[in-house]
Amino acid sequence: MWKLMHDEAISKEDRELVSEFILNSPKLTYGPKIKEFEKKWSEWLGVKHSVFVNSGSSANLLIVQAAHDLYGHGNWGAQSCTWATNVAPIMQLQKNTGLFLTDVDLKTLGPSLTDLESLFQKQNIKYFFLTHVLGLPSTTPKLLELCQKYNVKLFEDCCESHGSTIQNQKVGTFGLASSFSFFYGHHITTIEGGMICTNDDEFYNRLILLRSHGLLRELPEEERVKNIIPDIDQRFTFLCPGYNVRNTDVHAVLGLSQMKRLPLTVEARNRNFKVFVENLDPQKYHTDFETDGVSLFAFPVIAKGVSLKRVSKVLDSFGVEYRPLIAGNLMRHPMMNSINTFRKFKNADLIHDNSYYVGNNEWVTEEQVKELTKVLNEA
Repeated sequence: MWKLMHDEAISKEDRELVSEFILNSPKLTYGPKIKEFEKKWSEWLGVKHSVFVNSGSSANLLIVQAAHDLYGHGNWGAQSCTWATNVAPIMQLQKNTGLFLTDVDLKTLGPSLTDLESLFQKQNIKYFFLTHVLGLPSTTPKLLELCQKYNVKLFEDCCESHGSTIQNQKVGTFGLASSFSFFYGHHITTIEGGMICTNDDEFYNRLILLRSHGLLRELPEEERVKNIIPDIDQRFTFLCPGYNVRNTDVHAVLGLSQMKRLPLTVEARNRNFKVFVENLDPQKYHTDFETDGVSLFAFPVIAKGVSLKRVSKVLDSFGVEYRPLIAGNLMRHPMMNSINTFRKFKNADLIHDNSYYVGNNEWVTEEQVKELTKVLNEA
């Protein structure tokens, strides 16, 4: 059976390292291994700061909260094909301010740039939360140009896109901050976990406060000294309302082990995507994707010359596991009923009604990808 989440995601070596750490470390909670993992991740991505949290969803939550705390409330934009927790924090933290979605570009599954400029012009968008769907990078030069032109702060959700690039620059380095997920099925896993990345010192300082109760002691020494309150013990001084979304050293040890094979993982996922696109029948499926710089999370199966019912029947008969292409058009979900904005999007609706995704990972071979396309082409 072709599984979405592969059994080899946590290797024997990973398990041995984590077991050894548990047996020999006196402290398993938030500690030095988290700092080590954050440093290694920052070096790999090419950013100044990384903040390890308990999930990619929590990473998005802290990004939205930090943006509001530092720059104030304002209208947010996002694309209509995205994961629910990309927009949920905006709705939870900003009930009286606008959230506006765009249609998507079928080449990248990112926002339609025509829709995006119209949105920026008409809705006074202050923040845009971009999702790199399934590992297809969407921070095109034109998108960055539009954000600069309309003074929109860009945030990147890279939870499915570790190692994807635009013009040899990794996604997650273009906006003010970015989020990554280390859930079990992703490029690397800490079982549950997420990372927030930024080059902005002020944003970083806010994130580490928000991660851990708003405690003064979390700040770098120079910032901590500036914020000392003379009549309150520094160990328990609360500077702002915060959360507790810390992760543990156990998860960080697993992340450090997984990072060793991340370059080969990215290479394999990109190779698999190119084989997939080259062998899929363009009369039956959408194949006009941008393939450069893709670190593919899962194969997008967007039917156009065959019914989705027929596709599911064929995949079922060959034991291939599949899912909807994340949310399809998120505006069609009940969670969005409170958002009073345009709900119909041509491309997002096409994806909603005609697509699945099938899992991809570094152990999937070119021969297996060709077998998958052969199965799909027979639908």
